[in-house]
Amino acid sequence: MPTVLQKFVNETLTRKDILAWLKEQGQIKFLAEKQALTEKDLDHIAMCMHHIYQAYHDMVPKHGLGHFLTAVIKNDFMEACGTADKTNSLVLPLYATFLYNCTPGDYREKILGSKC
Repeated sequence: MPTVLQKFVNETLTRKDILAWLKEQGQIKFLAEKQALTEKDLDHIAMCMHHIYQAYHDMVPKHGLGHFLTAVIKNDFMEACGTADKTNSLVLPLYATFLYNCTPGDYREKILGSKC
């Protein structure tokens, strides 16, 4: 079975793939156990992560990445914390895990170009 990174590179990654990956993460399991995250929250996180994938492959969502995801991609922790919604503020470290383990190393340059 292809990994999330392989699917990312092969342009076959879906929100369902990301959702399945999320449910395997210890932080998500812990927060779900404590009832701090709902299925709707998990779907929101998967959608945001999928937007990163779409931006990488020039399939940017119509509304763009927004301040939060741009800050995450720029590695601007202060801005990401300040612009995260309630759900994403709980899982901010998970974005680092996703970017490090599930995206190609050139994601920042490919998405932001000269803005980074």
